[in-house]
Amino acid sequence: MAAALALFLVPSLNAESAPGGEIRIARPTGYHLYRDITRAQSDLAHQALNHAYGSRPVKSRKAVKALLKMEEAEGLPPLGHLLSVAIDVMGYQNGDFQDEEEEAALLKSIEDATEQGSYLCSRALDSLPGHPTYLLILGGIRGFSATLKIHGNPSQAMGDGFQALKLLERSRVLDPRVKDSYMGTGIFNCTVANAPLFVRATLKIIGRSVSMKAGLEALRVSAYKGQYTSVSSQLFLIQFLSPFDGELLREKREIFRSLETTFPSNPYYTFMKVDESLCFYPDSFYTEASRAELASRIDSFDRRNFSGRRYGNLVRHQYSLLNPSPGSRYAPDTSFQFRDYGFYPGFIEALRFKRRIEDSLAPGEKPSKEAASALKDMRAASLDQIGDSPMNPTRKRYYQWHVSDALRWSEGRSGTGSDRATTSR
Repeated sequence: MAAALALFLVPSLNAESAPGGEIRIARPTGYHLYRDITRAQSDLAHQALNHAYGSRPVKSRKAVKALLKMEEAEGLPPLGHLLSVAIDVMGYQNGDFQDEEEEAALLKSIEDATEQGSYLCSRALDSLPGHPTYLLILGGIRGFSATLKIHGNPSQAMGDGFQALKLLERSRVLDPRVKDSYMGTGIFNCTVANAPLFVRATLKIIGRSVSMKAGLEALRVSAYKGQYTSVSSQLFLIQFLSPFDGELLREKREIFRSLETTFPSNPYYTFMKVDESLCFYPDSFYTEASRAELASRIDSFDRRNFSGRRYGNLVRHQYSLLNPSPGSRYAPDTSFQFRDYGFYPGFIEALRFKRRIEDSLAPGEKPSKEAASALKDMRAASLDQIGDSPMNPTRKRYYQWHVSDALRWSEGRSGTGSDRATTSR
């Protein structure tokens, strides 16, 4: 499967720079315009997404603003409002804001785009109730908005998500080529599959069954065939694909490779890839090839915004495990305020300690009681820091899982394989 996926990864965002800095869109085979979407509108949408996922937020906002102006002037479907909501919601969920002022501005942008986009779609659907493009945009806006309510009001989030799901399903019934609609189906299935039993039982009563398998299959459709949801769907796949299944692991690695290749200036994808290696298959990380590759990646990072500086610094902390005495370009800024990633420098030090102890052990030898106790305390400290961080609960559980697995003695190296974690999301 992994080899075949290389033909489809990031299909709607493959772009290259033309003279003068203009983005020239490289469209996938089978590309078509959704009903009433113009070529100029679609190309501008891809530019906005390309800048957003390439960690160029100023250029992304500028492209979205131009897109909204075009849509208003020409009476086009409000694709720009959907992109604005999608980009801002994912940024908010990742905590990609530096302070409370930026957080408030991000939430205000989401609120405004949600309100205006929903109004325009509802007005159009009053006269054109079977219009697949407006159904897609309205369903997408409602779906993204619902994800913000998952932790504060889960019942309302599920209700809103279910209504969004019905709009998305209707859009692809009317036009089966609307592959972007599968992203909402995928997120809904994967999220609810991990929800408490009473939630799944309630859905079953109304004739709606959910499963992780169905969610992953839907996300693959939007990830590998979608026009505007390709990257966002791949980011969700990374979260839900198990690192303990060989075929799924190969799929994740292909996604990481594609994201890094397509967006070389954004350190976020490198950070996620290395974090996964450190937590679940660390021996693949501690190599000379990894050291050279990671140094090369650091050289390409853009540091002009908070997100780029934060993830770039996190990658430098990871790199310090391979090069304990890096030059100034590769050394982390120890004064940087990571906010919700404040646990990470301590986590890296715990990994360094663990690796040093394991490398000193003979085959089958167990670590000393002092070393075992020290690692246990480091793990507890990292988990407590995550718990006290401003991360949303879903991301807390994600990183607590990673840290718990990473800070255990490695099977086959210390003779303590019985302590190896087998947890999953």
